[in-house]
Amino acid sequence: SFGSAPRRASAPHPPVGAMAASGALPSIAFGFWQIPSEQVAEALEAAIDAGFRCLDCAAIYGNEAAVGEALAKVLSSGKVKREELYVVSKLWATDWHQVGAACDKTLRDLQLDYVDLYLVHSAVGIDADAGLDAQGRKIRAKVPVHKLWADMEALVRAGKSKAIGVSNWSCLQIADLLTYAEVPISVNQLEIHPTHACGDLAQWCLSQGIAVMGYCTLGSGKPDATAEPVLQAAQRLGVSAAQVLIRWSQQKGYTPVTKTVSSERMRANLSLDFELSAQEIAALDALDGGLPMKICNHAGEFGLPLYS
Repeated sequence: SFGSAPRRASAPHPPVGAMAASGALPSIAFGFWQIPSEQVAEALEAAIDAGFRCLDCAAIYGNEAAVGEALAKVLSSGKVKREELYVVSKLWATDWHQVGAACDKTLRDLQLDYVDLYLVHSAVGIDADAGLDAQGRKIRAKVPVHKLWADMEALVRAGKSKAIGVSNWSCLQIADLLTYAEVPISVNQLEIHPTHACGDLAQWCLSQGIAVMGYCTLGSGKPDATAEPVLQAAQRLGVSAAQVLIRWSQQKGYTPVTKTVSSERMRANLSLDFELSAQEIAALDALDGGLPMKICNHAGEFGLPLYS
């Protein structure tokens, strides 16, 4: 069937090519958010060498062309095969009216014939040409979600993406979409770290057969990495706080997205052959501080009370 939901690999070990080739969503991803274009080539090659096979990209990151150049070199070198990779990209809010063209540009930039997963990046669309309203807010695109999703489904039927999904969507948006989607929602990618765990929504998605990818995994700028339960677990296990946070996400059932330009930290982020105890998981869960701990303020970005 078109766009069958990807199985999520549960093993903590570094993802291998066979995992991506089987259609499984790898257990960890390497992300390109905030990596400058001039650093992309070195970061991508180091990530592949470390063992990453899931690459998390997006048009709005502004570096897909650099990723494509670096990826073409890595593929031509024979270091990795295309079918061993799981490449993710995303449709930005200003492209809801031109899904096909936006995906085509991403494929040209990435120098690929297809992506493995294409996500609707935002909960709302924006009409960039319309400017701002009288209150200075961005104007929403006049594209209903059923039309948007039909255009996303067309990408799967055309072979441009193997699967499709969403990012930053609420349970009500997804519940409505599930009533008419012909190609399933494979993934919801959300901001997930212990102080902003998004637990009810993420676990509900899993219950619906929708895999969850988590970004801002280390809770940058929030107290996750210095929280006492995280430090205690790290000390017991002889690992870093970052490794504890990544493993917490995996043990919750998610695919965490990690980002670093350090090859040493890349290898450490894949060295996850340990288990947090049930008590440690509960202690990290108890760190959840809700909305005040959220890093990405989409409500402010789109001028909507998305979290009310």
